[in-house]
Amino acid sequence: MQALCVAGARRDLMLPDLETLLEAMEARDGRFDGLAFICVKTTGIYCRFGCPARMPLRRNVVFRETVGECEAAGFRACKRCRPDQAGSPGAGRPSVRASKPEPEAIRHI
Repeated sequence: MQALCVAGARRDLMLPDLETLLEAMEARDGRFDGLAFICVKTTGIYCRFGCPARMPLRRNVVFRETVGECEAAGFRACKRCRPDQAGSPGAGRPSVRASKPEPEAIRHI
């Protein structure tokens, strides 16, 4: 079995232990968004904790603290949760908007 790790840990910031991070990943706990990122070794993608994508196996996951660390390690941003877009935790999700038909369009019906 391969070892799981928290890669690139900064000395000035204490991340939760590995088991806590794995449990947060499995629970899709959005409270961990921005604290660390989930890097999936088999796909080469990194995600937020609240990402709706398929759950990776524990043995295929490494946690990194910043987007820069993820990208420097060769991972690319998930296209569903968009972890590379700062300040937009819901980015990548389709927005639902109540829309009314435009008056101009109604006249042509």
